[in-house]
Amino acid sequence: MKKKLIGFSVAGALLLGSAGVYASTNSKTLEVFYNIKNIKIDQVSKMPEEKPFTYNGTTYVPLRFISEQLGSPVEWDSANQTINIGKTSEKSAFYPGRDLEYMNFQKSTSSNSHKYSSNKDTISDNIGNKYSNYITISNIWGEEWSLLEFPLNGQYSTFKSVLGLTEDGKNLLKPLTLEVFLDEKLIETYTVSAGDMPQEIEFKLKNANKVGFKLSSSSSAGYPEVGLFDARFYK
Repeated sequence: MKKKLIGFSVAGALLLGSAGVYASTNSKTLEVFYNIKNIKIDQVSKMPEEKPFTYNGTTYVPLRFISEQLGSPVEWDSANQTINIGKTSEKSAFYPGRDLEYMNFQKSTSSNSHKYSSNKDTISDNIGNKYSNYITISNIWGEEWSLLEFPLNGQYSTFKSVLGLTEDGKNLLKPLTLEVFLDEKLIETYTVSAGDMPQEIEFKLKNANKVGFKLSSSSSAGYPEVGLFDARFYK
C-alpha cells in the first residue's frame, strides 16, 4: 500500500480527469492511499492514467474516465460550477424558465395549473424517463381547458419537444387534446391517450410574436396532465 500526501486542488483535477479543470480552488493537504490495483468494467481490466486512490475509506476514481468508459460524455460548466454527465442542454437552444418566461395563462377553472423548469428539478413521463427541462399543463376537473402562452417577438424559427403524459397523469381515462397557436392562429393539434408513448414533435414558428399551448379535456378524464418534455426554441 502506497501512502502519499497530495493537495486537495490536485485531487479535484484527478476526480474530473485530465481536462485542466478543478473541482475546488481551495487548497488542503490530504493523506491518501494508492492501493487500487485494478478496475474492471464489464469484466475487462481498464486503469486510467490518473491513479485512483483511497481517502477516509472512500475510493476516488477519475470521473471522466468512468463516465466515458460507460458511454456518457462529461464536461465542466465553469459558469455554473457544474459537472454535466451524459445529455446536456443544447447551447444553441433557448429554454423556458432559463431564456423565456410565460406571458399569459388562462384557464376555465381556478384549479387548472401549469409549470415549467430549466435544470431546477426533474419530472417523469408516463414511461419513467426523467427530464430537467419541461413544460406541464394540467386540467383538474371535468370538461376543462387551459392556455399557456410564451412571447416570441418574431425572434424564433423552430420549436422542438417530446410530448406525452406525465407520471402523475398516466392513468388518464379519456384522450386529451393539445392545440398549438401562433399569434392566435391554430397550426397543430395533437391527441394524447393513456398508454401512448411519448412522441417527438417539431413545428416552425414562422417568426410569430407569441405561441400558445391549449390543453382541452373532457369530463371524467381522470387527472389530465401533459408534458412538453425537453421543450426548446431555436432562432
